[in-house]
Amino acid sequence: MSLPKASLVAGARIRVRDTEWVISHVERNAVSGSLVHATGLSGIVRDKEAIFVEDVERKRGRGIEVVDPADVALVADASSGYLDTLLHVEAALRKSAPTGEAIQVAGKAAIDDLDFQLDPVRLALKAPRTRILVGDDVGLGKTLEAGLLASELILRRRAKRILVVATKAMLTQFQQEFWTRFSIPLVRIDSARIRQIRTRIPLNHNPFDQFDKAIISIDTLKNDRQYRTALETAWWDLIIIDEAHNVAERKGAGGVSQRNQLAERLASRSDGLVLLSATPHDGSRRSFASLMRMLDPTSIADPERYGPDDIKGLFVRRFRTNPAVREAIKTKVRPRATEKLTFSPSGAEEAAYGILAELTLAEDETARNKGQRLFKTILEKALFSSPAACAETLTKRLAKLEGEASPGSQADRAALTELLHAVQAIGGDDFTKYARLVRLLADIKWQARRKDDRIVVFSERIATLEWLGEHLRRDLGLTEDQVRTLHASGPDADAKAQALVRDFGLEKSPVRIMLASDMASEGLNLHYLSHKLVHFDLPWALLTFQQRNGRIDRYGQERQPQVWYLVAQPAQPKIRGDLRVLEKLIEKDAAAGENIGDPSAFLGTNDELDQEDVVASAIENGVSAEAFDAQMDARAAANDNPGDDPYASLEAFFGLAQDETPVLTPGMDGRGEGRPTLFPDTFAFAVAALQRLDVPGTSFKTKVAEGERVITLPIPKDFRERSETGGHATGVINARFMPPEAEPEDGMLRLTDDRSLISDRIRTSRQGTGGGWPDLQYLWDVHPAVDWLADKVTTVFGRRSAPVGRLVGRLAKDEAAFVFNGTVPNLKGHPLVDEWPVVVFRAGEVVGVEPIRAFISRTGLGTDEIPNVGTTAVEDLRALVPEAVQRAQTFVHEARKRYQGEMDTEVLRLSERRDALRARHVEVLQLRFDGMDELAPQRKRKADEEAGLKRMFDGWWDWVRQTRETPDNPDPYVRLVAVFRG
Repeated sequence: MSLPKASLVAGARIRVRDTEWVISHVERNAVSGSLVHATGLSGIVRDKEAIFVEDVERKRGRGIEVVDPADVALVADASSGYLDTLLHVEAALRKSAPTGEAIQVAGKAAIDDLDFQLDPVRLALKAPRTRILVGDDVGLGKTLEAGLLASELILRRRAKRILVVATKAMLTQFQQEFWTRFSIPLVRIDSARIRQIRTRIPLNHNPFDQFDKAIISIDTLKNDRQYRTALETAWWDLIIIDEAHNVAERKGAGGVSQRNQLAERLASRSDGLVLLSATPHDGSRRSFASLMRMLDPTSIADPERYGPDDIKGLFVRRFRTNPAVREAIKTKVRPRATEKLTFSPSGAEEAAYGILAELTLAEDETARNKGQRLFKTILEKALFSSPAACAETLTKRLAKLEGEASPGSQADRAALTELLHAVQAIGGDDFTKYARLVRLLADIKWQARRKDDRIVVFSERIATLEWLGEHLRRDLGLTEDQVRTLHASGPDADAKAQALVRDFGLEKSPVRIMLASDMASEGLNLHYLSHKLVHFDLPWALLTFQQRNGRIDRYGQERQPQVWYLVAQPAQPKIRGDLRVLEKLIEKDAAAGENIGDPSAFLGTNDELDQEDVVASAIENGVSAEAFDAQMDARAAANDNPGDDPYASLEAFFGLAQDETPVLTPGMDGRGEGRPTLFPDTFAFAVAALQRLDVPGTSFKTKVAEGERVITLPIPKDFRERSETGGHATGVINARFMPPEAEPEDGMLRLTDDRSLISDRIRTSRQGTGGGWPDLQYLWDVHPAVDWLADKVTTVFGRRSAPVGRLVGRLAKDEAAFVFNGTVPNLKGHPLVDEWPVVVFRAGEVVGVEPIRAFISRTGLGTDEIPNVGTTAVEDLRALVPEAVQRAQTFVHEARKRYQGEMDTEVLRLSERRDALRARHVEVLQLRFDGMDELAPQRKRKADEEAGLKRMFDGWWDWVRQTRETPDNPDPYVRLVAVFRG
């Protein structure tokens, strides 16, 4: 029959053009009738999205037909133990969407079960919208926390399309972590993939529509206009931005960067947004406010003045000193061992230091008057790195001075030339810091033949890294492949960086020493085969210490991290005093880890360049090491008693804006019951489903090693991309099922649910030829193969059919139980109510409706084998179907009313918050324009901002309405899944 308008509601199943669809939402249109947004359920339209125009479909002939829930064929199950029925019900249970606040992924992913890592999930499930910042300390597992949250949303059918934005060097690592630990397949879109995509799709197609789950570099987006535009027009369910401080608005002039603008546009293209950063602010309220506004544009009216309540619920921020964190990781993370290695400079170095100490430059007088860093300080920083770095800086500056005839320029050129000659006179044998590095390698008996004893050497200057590479290879007899350099310059830098980071963690790769610039100091896992790190030059920012050391001193490091600082002790008093200032940073970094947690408190800012400016200022003003130490202690003390210190006030403010994470005990941690199930676990379901489907004519050929918990089968044809015409499968892996890089070379799919085994295989993949991609895949509810198996087993009885089985001795002889699933979505099509009513008849009369969990418990369904007693009568049951449908609909409708009552209360609270926030925004806007001349440009600007404010709040409220309202349909769609009789 033609679907009446009253029935065109979200959640209804419809038949259009001989295919079945489920309505996600409906737009009313007075001219063309309803616009029905739907998702395909059957055949080639499965998971496809479409919009049907009611009048157009009517004119085509058959129109839009309702799928009558009572129009279902009852099929007696002849399978042994009614296995087909059990699989059919289990598949439906697994395709349903869990609702409520009980965490589904707790203790199930292929990671250690650390409760504090579930806090972002708890926060997201309580929030109206999944939009949060995870600001945990370096090395505490922010990627894993993002993986847990993404997995939870996938299970809840709220994250079909996911985009991850990361740094270039992090793309492969992030992709592997999401796949190997959470079975989430991300397509890596780097420079090579972009070239490939451009040859495969027409220019007018959006490349991001080709992939449901992707990962891309923020700089790739920033530098590629075509892809930036395409991304800004795509829609995602969840966007994750790693190292999010890189996209925050920075304080000072030019604070709104291209990255910041891009991130703000991305924030409007997704319901869910997760920002990850160990340093989520630069010491200014405006910086942090820019990230909070990405999460919730209405939250903050004035970025310089806002309170804890404005941002409560939008972020979590923990350090290793947090009690819950310390308790969780106390046996997982070994304390770091650090050592300062001192040495006396050579005569040639002392000569250069002497000239540098006495250097006076005309240009520095100008810089000092402008409050800029002195070029002399830049030279000192370069010389502290290496003679090669200092010579490079001097040569570039002298080239700029060529042709300048002013007396100051000529004097500067003469002074800089003298220093250049002194620096160039420092030969390899005179470079005592390098000699100390070589001696260190000898003292610790380091040998290149050991595959698991790799060393990371950090320097901020590429010239220093290149010099080190050349001389280490020569002096230690190492090859080009054994000593590699990681920095961001050159063509295809992203691909090269990813390859080197991957190789550094692979046993089979020859690399033994990584010479790394600070591009490697953010987020990268370098701890797999390395626990030794050398700071060849001392950072001028505590944030750099934290980030560098965090590459090997992080969760998952199995050996004690060892860190060395190379510290010169020159005779020249000024230079020695400046180096003593830097030594104080070493001490403060260690103190932070033991006490306050955040080392940036010592410098009063969380911006790396600002921290360097604080140190540079102390050096330029001749502040002694002792006085500088006292200044840092005073700032840290202000962190406990904020007063007027901006950084301390902001950190204390964070404490007020989030609840202290308690050390939770079982039963109090939000880990409720998972979905009902008829099988012991996902492995048992997968085995039963594959064996049921592995019949003559199929290519599954499944092998099961029960003891090892491993399932092996050839990669199914469904896992391959279809040809252009949608026909036979091609040889290319479909990225919906696994990342192309993870495809096994032998074409065999190996699945295990053993978390310990998968962790071992991840380690093994770094030892052999796997390239970090293990030969086993982790089988749990999130793995795409589970969804695929659920789809497959539902076809056993055919479309619009429900199996019938007998539970002799478990149900009364005259008893029949009709198992239904009913879902009520919001106006955006996301499921909010998911109920499983079981309508029970006795002697043809309804005696009650019970939840499926109670029915399973009462009958013991799935707990042991049920003998198939032979022929099962179904004719008498058909007459009961209409009443069973009506009772199930009533059950679901009542659940919907209860839920909507709760939502109405929340919507009322949100409306009060909206009104208060809007009033605050209007007040701030009015204050900003008060006192301005009433000129046309100002009036227009004010009108534009008022219009923008209205659009922002209207858009936010429209989102609230669409996500918190459910269709008021007294007859919601329910699906008869199965029938059991006594």
